[in-house]
Amino acid sequence: LKVACLEEIAYGQGWIDRDCLLRQAKAFGKTGYGQYLFSLAEDN
Repeated sequence: LKVACLEEIAYGQGWIDRDCLLRQAKAFGKTGYGQYLFSLAEDN
């Protein structure tokens, strides 16, 4: 769990779906944050 990762919180609460999480991850590209979001989508 990253501190203040709004996408992670929203995904965990069911407020956004996997497709939305992946779109956000793509927006951050190859940054560490983007890669973290990709890993969240892969884990679930």
